[in-house]
Amino acid sequence: MPQNNDLRGRIAGQSAMAAVIAAQAHHARRGLLARTIGLSPLTAEGRAHYRGAVGELLVGSILDHLGHSWDILHGVPLGETSLDHFAVGRAGVFAISVVNCQGDDVAINGDELVIAKTVSQAITQARAAGQRVAAALSAAMGSPVNVVPVLVVVEPVKVSTLAVPADVRVLTSMQLEQWLLSAQATLTGEEVATLSTVAESSTTWPAPQQATIASRTITREFVRIHHDVRRASARRFVWVVVALVGTFLWVWSLASVFASLVVGP
Repeated sequence: MPQNNDLRGRIAGQSAMAAVIAAQAHHARRGLLARTIGLSPLTAEGRAHYRGAVGELLVGSILDHLGHSWDILHGVPLGETSLDHFAVGRAGVFAISVVNCQGDDVAINGDELVIAKTVSQAITQARAAGQRVAAALSAAMGSPVNVVPVLVVVEPVKVSTLAVPADVRVLTSMQLEQWLLSAQATLTGEEVATLSTVAESSTTWPAPQQATIASRTITREFVRIHHDVRRASARRFVWVVVALVGTFLWVWSLASVFASLVVGP
């Protein structure tokens, strides 16, 4: 596929990673005690964006390994927002949005996505993103382009479907690859190539409202934050293990004392 546009330089999760960096920019560095006990380095805002970035990175990795017959773009600008992932192949054009549900139960009830008992607007937002993508591509192509909006829920514990959304496909991250690869062909190779060329042109899409930071800078800063998060998590785990071992030894020693009192000299 052609690669002559700066959209090709955008990486999966770029917008979310930039949001994490911005949220952490004015956060005071943790003190020695906080680092020792493994206090998270993330602010409340940074934590939400970090979770989103991790989800987008996972889905981006899946899409990037679909094969040469697919063309993938990440972080396509849609004005005030951006599309997480854009995919075009013989199976069609897909506007892919991502929500990280790791460790949560998910319920789908029409346009309502309930994550850990909290209602999310992710399905309606995915539909709106798909409509904006279709409008932009149709205008650039000079003819209608059908776009399938897809919402990927990343690693949920359980998914319950009460009512299927009318025009948004909701998939888990485990289902995404097989679903795309097994989908029936609707486009010719020539049509895929044409759509790919149009999609990679920045003039096709609404201009982003914020200046784009170089992906290399974003990656470097996000990796540093990611390492701090992982290090803090590891230290918390160690303290939990130490606490459990200490509790076991205390209970064991207490039981020994009681046993000696009962048995007597």
